[in-house]
Amino acid sequence: MSNLAILGGEVVRKVPFHTSAVIDNDEWEMVKEVMERKEFSRFMGSPSADIQRYLEMSSVDAESLLGQYYTFLGGRMVRRFEAAFARKFGVKYAVSVNSATSGLSAALGAIRAGPGDEVITTCMSFNATATSILVFNSIPVFVDIDRKNFCMDPVEVERAITPRTRAILVVHLLGNTADMDAIMDIAKRRGLSVIEDCSQSPGTRYRGRLVGNIGDIGVFSFQETKNMQTGEGGMAITNDPVLAKRMRLIRNHGESICDDAWDEASLENIIGMNYRMNELTAALGVAQIGKLDENNAVRSENARFLSSELGQIRELKVPMYEEGTVPHLYPLIYDEAIAGVERAKILAALRAEGIPVGSGYLRLMYENPLFLKKVGYGRNHCPWSCHLYGQERYYRRGDCPVGEELLYKTFIWFYHIHRPNTIEDMRDVVRAFKKVFANLSLLRESSINTTIGYKW
Repeated sequence: MSNLAILGGEVVRKVPFHTSAVIDNDEWEMVKEVMERKEFSRFMGSPSADIQRYLEMSSVDAESLLGQYYTFLGGRMVRRFEAAFARKFGVKYAVSVNSATSGLSAALGAIRAGPGDEVITTCMSFNATATSILVFNSIPVFVDIDRKNFCMDPVEVERAITPRTRAILVVHLLGNTADMDAIMDIAKRRGLSVIEDCSQSPGTRYRGRLVGNIGDIGVFSFQETKNMQTGEGGMAITNDPVLAKRMRLIRNHGESICDDAWDEASLENIIGMNYRMNELTAALGVAQIGKLDENNAVRSENARFLSSELGQIRELKVPMYEEGTVPHLYPLIYDEAIAGVERAKILAALRAEGIPVGSGYLRLMYENPLFLKKVGYGRNHCPWSCHLYGQERYYRRGDCPVGEELLYKTFIWFYHIHRPNTIEDMRDVVRAFKKVFANLSLLRESSINTTIGYKW
């Protein structure tokens, strides 16, 4: 155990962990069906006599339009996937999109976020959460996170509200849930819309309720690293017929549907986007949604096994999951003060043992040069310089100290708890961690290359 791989010893894990893209014959059969029909996209982007009926139709009802090749709601496989997703999550409307980024943009457009409006969101997520706010020229306002769940702190949310606040964009990070009772209470008192970014949490429950089902709109991702995968793609869900109608319009060149009879309120934010999902992507989605529960069960089992084993290492704090939480990946909190070894050395040593670990995102969202320099549309600091906003918004390093401490000092993320990796694969993770932490004195004394990467 003393022969650390980074110092020339034998490697613990000699083979790669499995990819998260889990497929079987179901996917082949669904894709084959699309290929044989030669229907790759069946969205109609022009008005019809019954367009209002389509716009207001539930996703389950829309599936019955099987005899029609082209509809404003998309082709047969798209509508089949939407209906299956709506049933799975117990909602009336599921609106498929070509990415969760598109879904967030459509959701923000649907709740009428626009120039001069502020949208409060977390400081820690993938950049798309923040950039989606810019699509309709709204202003992102970043708040710090809660150490318990790594999601936005409701106290900070309340503190950030101004007369210009339009919405709260919640992110359920890593499968954890934000404190939705507190956030929904704030939103109700302040008259704000709530959008849930559930890209990393499909199937997670908050006090018995599926996330995505609590706010006004929930948005999901099917990118390859997610709990269910179609390569790219996403879904926005809601029970509000007006929001569903507006998202369907934003998704599919809605401005071409409108005529002179539409009032200004109906036209707001209905600009020519193409956020449509194609039939091949939807075919994968139909197969994948049937595997979601199994995929989630494996993530949960693997994560809980790791916590039971790695909890014995005093330099680490392991996640203890609440009932209903489906981990997306496995985050640990490292205590450098106890270990006496810089985190970079620990990460390098674990990677050398064949364990793909990281420190989380490259940076917090507001540290992106886009926000620090406020260069968005053109060179004149739009949308921050918009006369409809009429005030100054600055982003600075140090704005969210909890998020910065976690990201730059304490996070250790392990990425491969997903199916088809098993408990046996997790045993290699445990062996590597215990090997590294049993030899901290060697790491303290050694000069090693801390930029070592994971070779697979």
